[in-house]
Amino acid sequence: MTRILLSLAASLLSTAVLAHGAMPEAVFKLEPYRKTVALRASVDGHTGLFVFDTAGGITLLAPDFARTIGCTPWGRLSGFQMTGKRLDAPRCDNVRIALDGHTFVAPVTAVIDPAPLMAKDAAPVAGSIALDLFAGKAITVDLVHRQLIVETPASLHERVSHATPLPVLLSRELQGHALAASVGVSTSHGMTWFELDTGNGGTLLVSQPYASLFGLDADAKGPQTADIPVAPDLHARGRAFTPDMAIDGNLGMPFLRGKVVTLDLAEGRLWIQAAGTQNP
Repeated sequence: MTRILLSLAASLLSTAVLAHGAMPEAVFKLEPYRKTVALRASVDGHTGLFVFDTAGGITLLAPDFARTIGCTPWGRLSGFQMTGKRLDAPRCDNVRIALDGHTFVAPVTAVIDPAPLMAKDAAPVAGSIALDLFAGKAITVDLVHRQLIVETPASLHERVSHATPLPVLLSRELQGHALAASVGVSTSHGMTWFELDTGNGGTLLVSQPYASLFGLDADAKGPQTADIPVAPDLHARGRAFTPDMAIDGNLGMPFLRGKVVTLDLAEGRLWIQAAGTQNP
């Protein structure tokens, strides 16, 4: 089993390095989870499946998993979902999360039962991993090859050397504990900001006040077909809804699937490349 895991790790690294001469810090396999993706991770030797949710803000632990790793949740974190609904949860601090031998520390995690946030027939998970776990680093979410790549300065430079950066807004809610990224989408009235959301498996979301700017009906109750010009050669097309949200919009897997998203979470920079357009 160890030999198989080592072979898999070497294969993942070779895939990343074939396109880029510089070696990244780490490469992790993203597993399909319904219409989204997930990571295998462990805490204190206890392994679980974690949804990888770039718009989640803060890394979550399921209550059962928190008990398994010996954490007694304490205090309270309070925030708001994109619908504006308030969400309160206790916390576990300084959780050391291991991904294929690489350890990342989540200073604060929220302890929440993820089941009500997912489809009724979804397989149980130990929690979800958000961008906060990689704060201060540069990462690439390669949904073409289902890889999460932690970049080094050299590998980041090579990866984006011929790519055009896009406007990005990093938000740190929950008193700075959370971390999410939104891409700027220009309109005739100004810049709107759409969250990049690997945890949203099936839709594009545009908040009601901005719907008409993208040719959508703000009062429609069902799905509509959207064509959102994220950049001159980069469009978000697919099924869209126009709910009343506390954010401008949300780009889920209908847009992200087939893309390679590089986020510099230290300097606040973003690149999105479609399949086949990355550096040779």
